Amino acid sequence: MRFITCASYYGSGSSAITDFVSEFRTVYSFTNEEFRFIQDPDGVTDLEYHLVENFNRHNSGHAIKRYQRLVNFYCGNIFGWKYEKFFHGNWKKYSDKYIADLTDFTYRGWWQYDLMDKGAFFYFRKRILNKIFKLTIWKNRPERILNTMKNEITYCAHPSKEKFIECTKKYISDLFSSVCNEAEIVMVDQIVPPTNLNRYLRYFDNIKVVIVDRDPRDIFLLEKYVWKDGVIPSDVESFCKWFRYTRAHRKTDSIDPKCVKFIQFEDMIYKYEKTRQNLIEWLGLEPFDHVREKELFIPDQSKKNTRVWDRINCKSEEVLYIENELKEYLYFPTAVKDFESEV
Repeated sequence: MRFITCASYYGSGSSAITDFVSEFRTVYSFTNEEFRFIQDPDGVTDLEYHLVENFNRHNSGHAIKRYQRLVNFYCGNIFGWKYEKFFHGNWKKYSDKYIADLTDFTYRGWWQYDLMDKGAFFYFRKRILNKIFKLTIWKNRPERILNTMKNEITYCAHPSKEKFIECTKKYISDLFSSVCNEAEIVMVDQIVPPTNLNRYLRYFDNIKVVIVDRDPRDIFLLEKYVWKDGVIPSDVESFCKWFRYTRAHRKTDSIDPKCVKFIQFEDMIYKYEKTRQNLIEWLGLEPFDHVREKELFIPDQSKKNTRVWDRINCKSEEVLYIENELKEYLYFPTAVKDFESEV
């Protein structure tokens, strides 16, 4: 099984790659749903840190519980179906097996963070009761501690790095193989981040990652005037700081060009044929398998989301500020002349 995935920075147009690759008949596509369980906080890579790299008798067991919570969240429910829908009911099944494969043994026991997970009321109620008992019926037994969590399970897991990688590869393979109809190529959105990629590539035998970026002026204007999601800064000074902050890794990261490729979103539109041929060759796809070309990724339609300052009523000073602060990230020429022509 070969994986193809895209990684982005929010609003940078990675869905163009997802849609483009999904047009090939040899590809099983998981659509634009983001599968972030490897990179998310409390996800697989955090699990490796606590179980392998920074093993601790308390933290490691609790890291498994945090991963279980993430698994349960991504199961979804009637108010919002998530991974269980895509994996046809196998998401929790294989996740539970993964946890069991990593676990050495379990026992009935608890520690402070198990109490905290129950909430502040549960935690402080136990502390208060414990103090009352020590002042009364346990007055002569100050070492006693009130046990209100007799059924709590503690996980003990300390796999070697090799075992963790092996179990993780099998987990990922089992999950996606369970639904991909024996397809050799699987398209999964956002399964790895654009940062620290060498860490994440170890979890796959064969994966290609396309990192997508976009002209910062379009990202800013779309967020402030169109999307209004509130995920990224909508004041221009903070936006420029955020943009540099999220891309700073590119100056120091060392990546394998056989596994990771950088694509500018606008090239998918304005240099479509050249970019298409380049991607097909790099991804190891066949041109004759591109049977749904321009059905999912439609360059003429995506073009409407470029050079946004030409079409919406925005503040020229914001655009010019971005041009001055983020010169090296601009795709299009500066818009100074465009605004001057309006005066």
